[in-house]
Amino acid sequence: MKILTYSDIHLEFGGNWELPDDVDGDVMILAGDILSFENFLPLEHFLRNWKRPVLFVSGNHEYYKCRMKQAEKAFETWAADTVPQLYFLKNEAIEIDGVHFFGGTMWTNFNNENPLAMQIARRGMSDFRLIYKDDGSHFMPEDTLSLHRDYTEKLLSWFEETLSGSRVVISHHAPVVNPNTQYVNTPLMPAFNSLDMIEIIERHQPDLWVYGHTHECDDQRISKTRIISNQLGYPHRTGFECAGFDPTGKPVNL
Repeated sequence: MKILTYSDIHLEFGGNWELPDDVDGDVMILAGDILSFENFLPLEHFLRNWKRPVLFVSGNHEYYKCRMKQAEKAFETWAADTVPQLYFLKNEAIEIDGVHFFGGTMWTNFNNENPLAMQIARRGMSDFRLIYKDDGSHFMPEDTLSLHRDYTEKLLSWFEETLSGSRVVISHHAPVVNPNTQYVNTPLMPAFNSLDMIEIIERHQPDLWVYGHTHECDDQRISKTRIISNQLGYPHRTGFECAGFDPTGKPVNL
């Protein structure tokens, strides 16, 4: 199976990057921050020539200016009618041609629920000003912890149930630190990644983990697990943000 991976395309900003007409693969993974759930049309245009399975997990930006569950339901309804080959994974699993996939946003545990890290994020991140729960209240770091715990519990159950065949994990938030990151020891770093995943990777050793969010491309290994991120980033006047972005989807063969 040839798997293509993309994240952080940010179609909501209208950067005019389009999927190459000759891109080729069996499955496409979209690992979050692809669009805004306020407007689905850019994704329809982006996928207009791609008719094979798309595995989609939401990032944080999908939910900006939205009520989370309502936005998810609206997106699922739209996708079923418009891009039926798209599978929206919300801490869920799917098997395609013998390859097992598990995906969800993952969020973060703020460096093992560190109160200072949570307070810095509360004050400094747009997520906690622009994302709403369904009762209209603001999404908060404590909600992030709950969502991260749910992702982790379901991921571990999936590992226990899926003992054979190739296994691929998808998240938006990072399960590791990019060894080449420019953000080492920045105060917001615990909001970017969840280092509790490293022990899980070492113990269960999936074949592949695909993530996004950091606006830095990555390709590294922990034990037998290849960990990749193919991010485009925000559009700039001179191009796009992320060095190393592969427009062909950084193909992985399993």
